[in-house]
Amino acid sequence: MKESVPLRQAGDASQVAVSGPFGLWAASGLVAGAVAGLVDALTAIIRGVGGLGPEKAVRLVVIATSLLAAIGLVAGALIGIAGRRRPQRLTSLLAVVAGAPLLIYDARALFAGRKASAIPGNKLISIAIVLAGLALTYWLAGRFRRVLAGAGAGAMNARVVQFGLLGLAAGAHLTNVLVLPRLYPWFHATASAATFGFLLLGVRLSLARRAGVRPALRRRRVWIASGLALAGVVFSLQQLRGSQTLRFAAYERTAVVALVLRGAPLSLTPHTVAAAERDEAERDLPPLPDGPRRPEADVVVITIDALRADHVGAYGYKRPTTPNIDALAARSTRFARAYTQAPHTSFSVASMLTGKYFPTLARLAPGEIHDPIAGVLRKYGWRTAAFYPPSVFFVDAPKLKAYADTNFSFEYVKFEYIDAERRVDQMIHYYETVKPSKAMVWVHFFEPHEPYDIHPGFRFGASDIDRYDSEIAYVDAAVGRLLAYVKKHRPGAIVVISADHGEEFDEHGGRYHGSTLYEEQVRIPLVISIPDAPPRVIQNAVELIDVTPTILNLLDIPVPARMRGTDLGPWLAEPPAAADRLPAAFAEVEDKRMVVWRDEKLICDLNWGFCAYYDLAQDPGERKNLADIHPDRAAALRTMLDDWLDGHVRLEPLLARGASNPLGGPVPKAIERGRLGDLLAAEDLGALMVSSAPVELRREAAELLIALPPRRETAPVLARAVRDHDQVIADWAAVGAVRLGDVVARARVRALVDDVKAERMLRIRGALALAAIDEAAGVPVLGEALDRCDDILLCRLIILNLGRLRDRRAVPALLKHLPEVQNRREMVDALGDIGDIGDITARDALIERLGSDEYVTVRIQAARALAKLGDMTAIAALERAASTDPEPTVAAAARAAVAAVNQLHP
Repeated sequence: MKESVPLRQAGDASQVAVSGPFGLWAASGLVAGAVAGLVDALTAIIRGVGGLGPEKAVRLVVIATSLLAAIGLVAGALIGIAGRRRPQRLTSLLAVVAGAPLLIYDARALFAGRKASAIPGNKLISIAIVLAGLALTYWLAGRFRRVLAGAGAGAMNARVVQFGLLGLAAGAHLTNVLVLPRLYPWFHATASAATFGFLLLGVRLSLARRAGVRPALRRRRVWIASGLALAGVVFSLQQLRGSQTLRFAAYERTAVVALVLRGAPLSLTPHTVAAAERDEAERDLPPLPDGPRRPEADVVVITIDALRADHVGAYGYKRPTTPNIDALAARSTRFARAYTQAPHTSFSVASMLTGKYFPTLARLAPGEIHDPIAGVLRKYGWRTAAFYPPSVFFVDAPKLKAYADTNFSFEYVKFEYIDAERRVDQMIHYYETVKPSKAMVWVHFFEPHEPYDIHPGFRFGASDIDRYDSEIAYVDAAVGRLLAYVKKHRPGAIVVISADHGEEFDEHGGRYHGSTLYEEQVRIPLVISIPDAPPRVIQNAVELIDVTPTILNLLDIPVPARMRGTDLGPWLAEPPAAADRLPAAFAEVEDKRMVVWRDEKLICDLNWGFCAYYDLAQDPGERKNLADIHPDRAAALRTMLDDWLDGHVRLEPLLARGASNPLGGPVPKAIERGRLGDLLAAEDLGALMVSSAPVELRREAAELLIALPPRRETAPVLARAVRDHDQVIADWAAVGAVRLGDVVARARVRALVDDVKAERMLRIRGALALAAIDEAAGVPVLGEALDRCDDILLCRLIILNLGRLRDRRAVPALLKHLPEVQNRREMVDALGDIGDIGDITARDALIERLGSDEYVTVRIQAARALAKLGDMTAIAALERAASTDPEPTVAAAARAAVAAVNQLHP
């Protein structure tokens, strides 16, 4: 047995080891980084990266290995420099200084959440954690010096410590990959640092044990490896610039490498990327041309509320509504078929500013925050300003609260209702007073939104379409003045003109917007003007979410990896890319989803499980549903829609989480589609519910099945599940069985609804099931549910059932929530159904909405609801609306209500 080294002698030896040959620490860092990168890349490949292919898999390994090896080389060199000729205690203090930032970051982040921040004494706990961590670091550094001192002599404890460190590194990496994926950045930053740190120390011990290697040979190997690592970094940057698939794999599927790339100040994506190349591994297509680049340019984004494309002259409209927009389009790139992601302002604007399909994300992952373009640009030195009205947050305001609180990350904001001319004055004032060297400015003009006004000098007639056109022409004049100012004072500016959605005038039986995915509501203008770029028209479909990645690439700024829009740069190039290389376009509203591919369009209702297929070239008005005539084409587009829906789960971390997998991770296809509200998942969910799968999956399958509309073919599995040994599954199955007419299960569901200790959503769904068979026992539960109802569709279902049951106990709840915008029209209708002549509170609320509500559809519904009440005291308010309301549709509804009430009281 070897003799122990005296303490003083060990200290001297440790000093030599720690501050010895500079190359040992540099080599240790280089090897540790290379190993970390290799393991990180292999883990990503093993777990699966769609479309990567063998060649790109090898490239990913090279990228990860070289990047982390270079970083490790630098870190090891710094340690070697710091350890030279330093007293022993000072080297421990240096370890403490190096670890302090991470410890402080973790201690603060640990109590950053709402619940954690409410823990008494959390600041003192944070301080205690930091101090304890620093003391532990100091002690461990000293212990490591002692182990390192004896490593060259082949001490057994050095070998044990070495393998222990490598085991800790492996554990930290697995924790980083598998636990809380993409959540809590501080947690993953710590795990990444731990992975590299443990590897570095383990490798350093390994090199110390190989004392027989000649210094000259060792130095030569370090230099060769360093050169290879640096060459690999250059190769990596080139590869990441040229392949979106590799960027996706590196940013989204790795752990440590992704952390490095996200923090890199370099632009890694200056070359054009497009959604059309996501399947590049499966198709042999020539590369898309690079789009133009305008680094340091100003950007002006103009959106006009409710502006449908076919009321713009550049898109073929015969009236002179938009001469200024037309003039800009004539010298710019005009996209002939652009689509919004939702036919209402809130989600379409959020989609445009984040480059995300926001409607689905807001419904399935309301807690996740996405980086708006303003926040990205501010990091690169652009000043940002926004001028927009409060209507941007009217629909689904709770899900947009983070953006309402931060104004979409714009630094200079004018948030108010103001007419278009005064809005332009505000913008000019901003340019003249702030004098930004480079700025991104977004303005949203509100005028074309209903109610429609006639503007002097822009008179086309008195009908609603005439007044709508007058609003458009008025905004166009203001846009012309803004464009003239920008051309004179910011001549290099990139200008984008578009809209948030369109507007319907009875083309498919409705008015206004927010209800369908037909062309009049979702097709919008899109014009992109780039100085010195030739004009052209691009025919195939593009999306509003394409605006953000296009702007970022024009400015030569890296596009965040999870943005799903397409860079339209190739179609702005000279010559432009072929139009048929554009990917499909998608939109959604409520449970309806749309895909447009070239001249084909499919609209599917996931709630009811049917689709409509249109040939837009032959039938631009979408009058003839060809789904039965061309089932093969309808099926092909449905496959595109399915792939798009699945993409939400693949690319967004919180969408992959649910009751059965709260930390994320794979779940059966039925669960994924059930979360997306796809009725066609019902039978598979039923089969999963009664399978031998883990109980968490079976429970979520049961809950998702009951959240879908009832389907008769699920009756057998529901009857079987009612007798399930798991009480939760049995209760959900009983609710589903009652919806399908099961008389035996009614008593059980009534008891569930009355049980205040039962799970809240189970009680709500039980109350809805009873309402479906005309039982009002659950009315109090449904009324209370409106107090915490974040899902618009569920809220609407509750309100519709309250109205249908005609139970007066629901009136207070409806009146309480009447100021909320989302389902106000449905609440007004329900109040008319429930109330009677003696219900003064309902009558007065309806009269108030008739006279002052900002939404035309609500005023129309209020008139109809008053007619159902039949209260003669409402006649005066109805007559007033019939004679003074600016909207003919409201006036007509009020006149019809007057006639209906008079008929009840001859």
